[in-house]
Amino acid sequence: MKFSEIENVRVKLDKPGRKEFWHRVEEFGGIKTFSDAFDIPSSKIYNWKSKNSYIPIELVKKVFGNEGSKHVKAYKGPGRSKAIENPVFPIPENQELLTRMQYSVTTNKNGIPIYQSSDQGLMKRFIDLLNELGDVPFKLYDRDVLELRYPKYLHQIFQQMNYEENLDALVDEKARFEDDKIFLDGEEINPENLVNIYHRDKRLKLALMREDRKEIAKLMSEEKEKVRKALNQA
Repeated sequence: MKFSEIENVRVKLDKPGRKEFWHRVEEFGGIKTFSDAFDIPSSKIYNWKSKNSYIPIELVKKVFGNEGSKHVKAYKGPGRSKAIENPVFPIPENQELLTRMQYSVTTNKNGIPIYQSSDQGLMKRFIDLLNELGDVPFKLYDRDVLELRYPKYLHQIFQQMNYEENLDALVDEKARFEDDKIFLDGEEINPENLVNIYHRDKRLKLALMREDRKEIAKLMSEEKEKVRKALNQA
């Protein structure tokens, strides 16, 4: 998603960006003139300048142009939401991430998105995918299942993105493995069509189906290492 398409967030500018932003405001005729032109209280603009605050993205686009992401070092939603730092622009429309979001993310009564999984491999993969967007803030809870909560404003951005469903992610999140066969929504899936599976139990079953000795040995080694670490911490 291009910078020009992002709405309803606030951005933090780096030092050169701040200097250039307020220089252009002065060139426009100063804060009062700028305030009148865009119907924003001048007191609010003075406050943004004096406190080096986050600035509405719509205003940044008016000053720097629709693709003015060069000086943005963080962005966040309204209120006290936590910021994504070192953001990547355009925001990647990752088919795998969006597929996992579609089928495994729910929202609570406050609209906070929650990714749930009982598998550590899936949770790690979801976190890795989020971090491809920048330093994304999230909270991880270890309950009956693992729960990850990420910013509401980021979820709203995801919901505006177009994507094609990723088969690997669908199998990871939804498929059933039965009698050496893989079923997804009642249809059998050819295991040779799969590339990267992160659900640990499904990875092992897939490796056994393929008679992939290298992958089986790798998974067994990882399990032994987990047991060793658990014993050392006991």
